[in-house]
Amino acid sequence: MLKRLPLYPILFSVFPVLSLAAYNTGEIALDAVLRPLFVSLFGGLILFGLASWILRDWDRAALAVLAVLFLFFIYGQVYNLVEDITFGNVSIFRHRTLLPVFGILLAALLFFIVRQLNQPRAFTLWLNLFSIFLLIYPMSKILLSVFQQESADRSVQASYSQVAADVNRPDIYYIILDAYGREDVLQNLLGYDNREFLNSLRQRGFYVADCSQSNYAYTEFSLTSSLNFDYIDNLDVSYSRSDRIALLKHSAIRSFFEANGYKIVAFPTGWPYTEWQDADLYLDFEHPVTALSEFESLILDTTALRVVSDFQSPNPGDASKKDLRRLRVFSLLDNIKKLPRTEGDLFVFAHIVVPHFPYTFGPNGEVTEFRGKDATYEETAAAYVGQVQFINKEILNVVEVLIENSKTPPVIIIQGDHGPLPDLAPEGSHRMPVLNAYYLPGMQVDKILYPSITPVNSFRVILNSYFGQDLSLLEDHSYFAPLEDRNEYQLVPNTCLDKP
Repeated sequence: MLKRLPLYPILFSVFPVLSLAAYNTGEIALDAVLRPLFVSLFGGLILFGLASWILRDWDRAALAVLAVLFLFFIYGQVYNLVEDITFGNVSIFRHRTLLPVFGILLAALLFFIVRQLNQPRAFTLWLNLFSIFLLIYPMSKILLSVFQQESADRSVQASYSQVAADVNRPDIYYIILDAYGREDVLQNLLGYDNREFLNSLRQRGFYVADCSQSNYAYTEFSLTSSLNFDYIDNLDVSYSRSDRIALLKHSAIRSFFEANGYKIVAFPTGWPYTEWQDADLYLDFEHPVTALSEFESLILDTTALRVVSDFQSPNPGDASKKDLRRLRVFSLLDNIKKLPRTEGDLFVFAHIVVPHFPYTFGPNGEVTEFRGKDATYEETAAAYVGQVQFINKEILNVVEVLIENSKTPPVIIIQGDHGPLPDLAPEGSHRMPVLNAYYLPGMQVDKILYPSITPVNSFRVILNSYFGQDLSLLEDHSYFAPLEDRNEYQLVPNTCLDKP
């Protein structure tokens, strides 16, 4: 059958989607792959059927469709490689030049296949085998990732089944402001004075750890550590991303609260490894049917449809991505304020991907235009600060509502998972210092908290103070790693403590 029946155009039509999904395992939810996979498969079938009807020769039709699909799916990637090539000050490979080149190449290939090629069936067996071979790696990687994730999930859930003392328990709000740096970094590096916001938190009863640093420089490491109140090396997941993500989604602190009757509350974030869709309450927003997911937008940007995307939105991060991001953030900020009316004890995990890039919020929440990689350092810093100003106002409003409307005063932790991104803060000394604020009602905070406390100790303090546990505090360490190899840790000293 493989010698006579050309399956390769159909198999190749799904390869780019599966390949991109395999490359991004952990970054995307598997259900996000289904729609683009179906569209690609259906598109391949339609093209093959149409070409077979026109040419009356399915061997030539298969080769013609393969040529169309190949050029269609690599266009965006080729464009990414050549778009910055200039002659003098002129960009010579923009869509207006690259698209005609691809058009001429496609016309030449189709002419050769239809008019010049002898015995097109001779390619069928080898192209069928090659297409099957192409699919083996991405499919096996996806399946392996699913298996590792489920295996690690079961391991985590079996490891933590502690039972807390019977006490009047507060709701626990763990609010992560992604890439939110410490006051001195914002002031010295970006020229922004954040004291007004921090003083507003203090006036509302928060303890602000003035010398806090993150334990790790990247979200999946940092949150895995804080949610399991231990260092990555001690959790034995240093080099296994699937295990890290499993420990992030089904962590020690989540298992503790689940075992003690708390409802787990989570929100969409756009980052699947912090989207706890199996939470008791997963407060999603209504998605427009026609809206593209981030994964779908990523696929389109690798294809010839990149032309349409860039024409509609010349700045990086197209309109659909911006709209979805804004919907997610506004929905979370709205829904979290409704939670004090919810029956039962709550553990709320709210990962707000602000002030992290992309910069889509101005100081008052307005839509902004940002030039992406073409932006200067000053423009990037201003965009980051604008998002800090926006989220400051929103968070103050959130904590006021939570404190005022909760029957039992809630516990609230507000933290940055790491500081500003490498384009603003490439050095560990600037990336590790973070915002770290605690609202711990009924506690003498000066006796249980201290200026240099790091997130790894946050839940040790909470469990000891409110749930009768006896957990020793760990030494506070910060481990920076370069973007190229996130497992190459370097200890970053806390110089804040040395300041007069």
